[in-house]
Amino acid sequence: MRIAVDGRPLRHPFSGIGVYTREILSRFAVDHEMFIYLDRRPERTIDVSGTLRSGPPRRLSGFLTANVAFARWAEQDEVDVFFSPRHHLPLALRHTPAVVTIHDMVWRVAPETMKPLNRLLDTALMPPALARAQRVVAVSADTANRIVEYCGRRDVTTIHNGCRDLPPAVPFTYPRPYFLFVGTKEPRKNLRGTVEGFRRALAAGLNHHLVLVGPSGWGDSGLGASGAVDGIVDLGPLSAERLSGVYRSCTALVLASFYEGFGIPLVEAMHHGKPVIASGTGAMAEIAGDAGILVDPGNPASIARAFLKLANDAAAHRRLAANARRRSRSFSWDRAAQATIEVLGEAAGLRVTA
Repeated sequence: MRIAVDGRPLRHPFSGIGVYTREILSRFAVDHEMFIYLDRRPERTIDVSGTLRSGPPRRLSGFLTANVAFARWAEQDEVDVFFSPRHHLPLALRHTPAVVTIHDMVWRVAPETMKPLNRLLDTALMPPALARAQRVVAVSADTANRIVEYCGRRDVTTIHNGCRDLPPAVPFTYPRPYFLFVGTKEPRKNLRGTVEGFRRALAAGLNHHLVLVGPSGWGDSGLGASGAVDGIVDLGPLSAERLSGVYRSCTALVLASFYEGFGIPLVEAMHHGKPVIASGTGAMAEIAGDAGILVDPGNPASIARAFLKLANDAAAHRRLAANARRRSRSFSWDRAAQATIEVLGEAAGLRVTA
């Protein structure tokens, strides 16, 4: 197939949608002709094979490029299908079959946790994308169900994200056992509640530290509360090699977000044989399954109990770790790419495989 792609997530390799886009497209590029569209010239190398088209470097023209030029380029390139891995489709797209992937419904479930501009864009652009697309992909059953509740569309295909084959780990040594958080530090991730739960666990005798990995986001991430809590270390964004080492050495991952449409760090931790502490809201229970402890993100005492359980109950930790390794095999980028290319082929009226 000739596939046009909204490639803007490739500019953000540490975000969940950036990981998704790179992993899916790298597998498409083996057997299909790719046309990767960007709203402006990239600031870093785009490491996915394909014909790259980009708009001018000015940020203010990006919206026009993405919503008008992308559609024009797709017709000029005579593609079979337009694939958006990021919630929106070009408003001017008229004749080209289209598929859109929806990762979450934050703009409806937890709008207060979004940047105002992002909330405005999702509110304005996701509904027409859902109406326009021939096919819709959701990365979790939870997200698919929320799409059905919102617009009644029942032909949504659920395709779980995979787990990256992270490169060989750079060894990470730390003087204390530690719990790990991986993600963008923003209000939706509930770091304030996580820190408070950690503080309460320390007061109850926890002998662990809390290590944070990931880029800074926006707004009040809650990390201001960590200043008065000993044992919290922020490593910032890490390379894949270093991240693998940090996963390998942790006791467990904590992701007590208010809402997630999937939660890629959950499967990455499970791939390393690590139990997870996850919120029982959104898709996190669906993804964590029997490999972790589910908590109430609005109740720090619930998070504290999970910290203490995994730190002090060796039998429970071994059981959940074994479940984690088994469950991680359910998530594969190869299978996700195969299923997605079949959806693209159906939208284009073609029968294809990855």
